[in-house]
Amino acid sequence: MNKLVYFLFIVITVQTSTAQYYEPIDLAKIIFKQDSFPDINNYITGEYNGHPNATDIPKHIKKSFLLLGQDEETAVVNITFSDGKNPDYDTYMHFKNDSVWKATAFRALAMTGIIAQVNTMLKKLSPEQVDSILNIQYTDSSKKAPMFTTKEEYVFELGNTNLTLASDNEIIAHFNKNKAEFERIKNIIIEQIKDSNIVDYKTTNIGVNLEKDYKKLYINTVSTGGYQFPNTINLSSINTLSSVSNN
Repeated sequence: MNKLVYFLFIVITVQTSTAQYYEPIDLAKIIFKQDSFPDINNYITGEYNGHPNATDIPKHIKKSFLLLGQDEETAVVNITFSDGKNPDYDTYMHFKNDSVWKATAFRALAMTGIIAQVNTMLKKLSPEQVDSILNIQYTDSSKKAPMFTTKEEYVFELGNTNLTLASDNEIIAHFNKNKAEFERIKNIIIEQIKDSNIVDYKTTNIGVNLEKDYKKLYINTVSTGGYQFPNTINLSSINTLSSVSNN
């Protein structure tokens, strides 16, 4: 009798302590593509409580998944929602490896509303209206300065806000299209800081001589390092951050 109880105890323990193993991107697909996931509580932790999931998303919304990064302990998966009419909506599911991969948070970029308004305004300006703004003389210091004072600045502001509001797939396409120039800028900056110990994320006074070059790519600032990523050069628009490894 004791042996039987001991045997049943081992079987029950093994069954309850062993969860099926999923890679982060596969787990994200299950959560957002399956109408039912009875074992979801075995795969969530932290602030993510199981919602939103597939049951919260209208059926006509298309979903695409992209693994942005993964190491032994953490991972991030980009989930893009699209209805074919409105701009794609990017979200990010964070994972933690806790014997099995578990979803810990579901987030989206914030504070893009004002940027979208500025982008819409810039797109609506006709060439004549752009010229009219450029011809205004702002001699009164009490008046608000214009958003742009040259056509080059107008082109940058429009391209920069487009890039900030772009989907991750569009940002990747922008990088691939201009990869040679991104690499050239990166290599010059590496030479500039090779003998220094600059690793502070707030360091933005590098690559000043390259400002005209990186602004052609609609990049607003350049910095180095950052939390968990000390060996990176960060090429950033307003809310969009592209990191290129020094290695």
